[in-house]
Amino acid sequence: MLTLAVFHQEDERAMHSETQQTPATAGDALPLLALLQHGLRVLTDEFVQRMEAAGVDPITPAHAIVLMHLGQESPLTVAELARRADVTRQTMHRAVMQLVDEGILTSAPGTGFPRSTLIGLTAAGEQRRDLARGILDELDRELAEEVGQGAVEELRGALGRAWGR
Repeated sequence: MLTLAVFHQEDERAMHSETQQTPATAGDALPLLALLQHGLRVLTDEFVQRMEAAGVDPITPAHAIVLMHLGQESPLTVAELARRADVTRQTMHRAVMQLVDEGILTSAPGTGFPRSTLIGLTAAGEQRRDLARGILDELDRELAEEVGQGAVEELRGALGRAWGR
């Protein structure tokens, strides 16, 4: 089961002890950024643990995101991957080169612009992508069990509207 409940309980105890020391007002609520960062850390830690438990070489969440964008339509250019992941080309290039070095991705010269490079998945990359996708889907389901499917869909929709995704 997702460890969000444990972290939530710890946060409640910490916030409860803080509110006993000072009067609580509506302005004392944690900023959304703090809540999002905490949630990201919890989900990231759980993702990494589950990938390791599955016997997969360590993979970072950033690498998992690269793999998620390489599907049936691969190969893609680094620039296209960066656009889809909403990161800079330099950031995407760094992640891609690490995965090429690990034998997870392929890199081949593209047509057209002389420096374009086409990035594809190796068989090991497809396996790692599918495992990562399954774990991410599992984490989504477990979060929905804890807070309700409607809350997860509402959060996904609100964040998508706020940031254009």
